Amino acid sequence: MTKPKDILVTTTASIEGMKVVKHLQPISAHIVLGTNVFSDFLGGLTDVFGGKSSSYQKRLNSIYEDAITKIKYSCYEVGGNCVLGLKIDIDEISGKGKSMFMITAIGTAVVSKHENGNEIKQKTIAEKISVDEINDLRQKKLIVKKAKEDTLNFNNDTWHFITSNQMIEVFPFMLTKLSYLLNNSYPENKINDFTEKLKIYIDNLSDKNKHEILYNFILNNDDNITIKEIKTIIKEFFLLDFDHTIELIQNENVSKKKIGLSIATFDKSHYDYNDIEGFNRMKESINNSFPIRGTKSLKKQILSSKEKEVWICECNKTNNILNEYCSGCENNIYGFKSSELQPEQVIEYIEEKITIIKELSK
Repeated sequence: MTKPKDILVTTTASIEGMKVVKHLQPISAHIVLGTNVFSDFLGGLTDVFGGKSSSYQKRLNSIYEDAITKIKYSCYEVGGNCVLGLKIDIDEISGKGKSMFMITAIGTAVVSKHENGNEIKQKTIAEKISVDEINDLRQKKLIVKKAKEDTLNFNNDTWHFITSNQMIEVFPFMLTKLSYLLNNSYPENKINDFTEKLKIYIDNLSDKNKHEILYNFILNNDDNITIKEIKTIIKEFFLLDFDHTIELIQNENVSKKKIGLSIATFDKSHYDYNDIEGFNRMKESINNSFPIRGTKSLKKQILSSKEKEVWICECNKTNNILNEYCSGCENNIYGFKSSELQPEQVIEYIEEKITIIKELSK
């Protein structure tokens, strides 16, 4: 199977000597950069004509290559081995007094074969290794080392490097850093700055990597403050994943179950008819994972031989069967407070979404 780095990318609608077996879908890749990336370039023409133009050319080439790398991964994720009609645009976006550049690469993912019927195969000719590649790998190793030692300085240069190089290796350390900031009374502007840059970094990763790291943090940590922020990121970036959500819902820890229940109401970036199976699995998981936590019983009434039906909460408080919530801990018989999202509400929401997907898929 073609690896992401072996995917062919061309600006033309076809490749000589090859035929398109299947057109898959339009794909895109986005890179968001601060305006400081080009500010030096715009700042002084003397420096440019004085011999520094090569460094700016390298920066532009690096950004262009990053965009191509990202669209290769987008093609790989939909099952393609070639991108046709590549087009790269640079737009300036601004808001709240800040400006950024968004580089967008668009093209069409296809499955192609050589006209003789053979699949595209990786060339065995040894590639030359540039000085930039050597320096980049050295920088990556240094960043990972400092991240492990908790001495990494998250300045603008570091953020740009780890974002443009999609350094998945430092993702867990960045979440640990976020947790430290959130739990140690740091100024709100410092936390917001780190969070916004973290989101830009996350947006540049493949969906698979986003899912693995974010959901695993929720699964393996009890830091509710950071988990709340990660849930916001999952919701904001439409990162609902059926398997990971079901894993949370089926967890033995009740708080993890409830987090999974909440995430079950989030969205993916897009749906197709096959997602109905995922929603049905999630619905079945909810039905099986939230049993009655209290017990129902009969209790003799005072001064009467008659018995009345009661339910005993897991906190051992006895409640009238007509009372939905415990008079002691204020949980219902399933262990939920009235202010919490209830399993039946989520199931109703999922069923509605299934109905809509079926309707739109006709």
